[in-house]
Amino acid sequence: MLRLADIRRNAARRPDGTAIVDGPTRLTWREFEDRTGRVAAGLHALLPPERPARAAFVAGNSWQLVVLMAACASLGVPCVGLDHTASPEATAHALAQLRPTVLISTATCRPLLERAGVPDGGDGVLAVHLDGSTEGAPTYASLAAAEPREVEPVGQPFATYCFTSGTSGRPKMVIRTFSFEERRLATLVRQFGFGPDDVHLVTVPLYHSSGPGWARVFLACGGRIVLCPEGDGADLARLIRAEGVSTTLMVPPVLASLVSHPDSRELAATSRLRFVLSGGRQLNRWLIATAWERLGPVLHLYYGTTETGVNTLITPDELHTAPGRAGRAWEGSTLAVVDAQGHLLPPGVRGRVAIASYQLMDDYAAELPVFLDLDPGDGEGPRRFLLTGDSGVLDEQGHLELTGRTDGVSKVDETAPLDVNVFGLEYDLMDLPCVRDTAVLRVDLPTLGDALVVPIVPVSPEREAGALRAVRAACAGRVPCLPAHVLPVASIPYSPTGKVRAGELLDAVLPRVLAGEGCDA
Repeated sequence: MLRLADIRRNAARRPDGTAIVDGPTRLTWREFEDRTGRVAAGLHALLPPERPARAAFVAGNSWQLVVLMAACASLGVPCVGLDHTASPEATAHALAQLRPTVLISTATCRPLLERAGVPDGGDGVLAVHLDGSTEGAPTYASLAAAEPREVEPVGQPFATYCFTSGTSGRPKMVIRTFSFEERRLATLVRQFGFGPDDVHLVTVPLYHSSGPGWARVFLACGGRIVLCPEGDGADLARLIRAEGVSTTLMVPPVLASLVSHPDSRELAATSRLRFVLSGGRQLNRWLIATAWERLGPVLHLYYGTTETGVNTLITPDELHTAPGRAGRAWEGSTLAVVDAQGHLLPPGVRGRVAIASYQLMDDYAAELPVFLDLDPGDGEGPRRFLLTGDSGVLDEQGHLELTGRTDGVSKVDETAPLDVNVFGLEYDLMDLPCVRDTAVLRVDLPTLGDALVVPIVPVSPEREAGALRAVRAACAGRVPCLPAHVLPVASIPYSPTGKVRAGELLDAVLPRVLAGEGCDA
């Protein structure tokens, strides 16, 4: 998040300009500066002496959280968000990796911490309550009541931390000992002309790295951010019009909820939208075409990971003509595809995706990433690539098509098959007019062997039988080497960051599959 020094520069330029909108609350840049200064002073006086100082928060988006994150950044204290919808086990695992000295929470999220075995303010951890009041624990209000004064940042080496989504397992903590924000900001401003007149709608939770990352871009430019409550397409359309939103990041399920709502029909003509970004999953043709029709030619798709930052970014024209691609390498990144032994593969051959970038992480906290020294033949010589959990194929022009994803820590493993384009199959299924939603899951279980489990949401109960037949036929045609277990479900579970909750979905459907339902006819 933005530091106090940067907030002061923007406050000097436009003191009465709006910096943050959260429902009825509107903070000007002058108010943002004042509150951040006070909270930084109040927090500094209470920080535990242990170093390194690290803060974690378990809370939904709010203007108070933005101020606290800015105060932590000003003090040189990394502030990391935890998924407040995660299980107690996942939360405990994340906290064990981070070992925070400051733990920020709200009343609705504190029961999760209790179930995770974290005492409120125990073990020498400073508990900060964003809302309400609890005897002995500082609150946002008490920190903001501190007299503003100049305080020195904490004397410790620079580091940033963030967590992977953990939707298929436990979240992994990603460590960086450098900042790439200034370089990425300069590139974005040069390519897209972001500036102080932009209004950015924050629909992604701030606990995910993309939420504060993109919010910081527009705050750094002196623009405005609007925090969006969880809601339907009507809420999104209303905020876009009422606040003059010009940019936003929406994961595919949120984007679909917007463009499928009648209130979005005239947004291309009645709003300031000029840049809409989506990522986390391939977009189907219906979503791309409907977004173009209702929002105008503004939709961009990016492929990024917590470990590597933004890897590719595809523009509206490219997305409209080649919707199955993830795009070419973004400036400062290099893409490679390797075989099971970690050797470079030629264009057109499917393998594991590896990425070199100035945004590349240093390490995990509790896992072993795989780095490869590769020379991609672009004249810049060998460099360090991170082996990702994604498989894909590069064409002759350097366009990447993602074809699948593995779970857990990626390893070069000659026994791991890379011959099934799971994403391509999922993309084809999403284009079937009888399918509203689906997720293709590859499993390897003693009772099933290597197989596909394909839950689908039919467009209506009347079309369920036809949808099951069509999906089975598509699976047999696209992936004839694997049996496909196709079965209807009421919905596909997504995280707030748009990722399919694969573990939750499998837990729900596997008993039905093992009982014989959904077998390939």
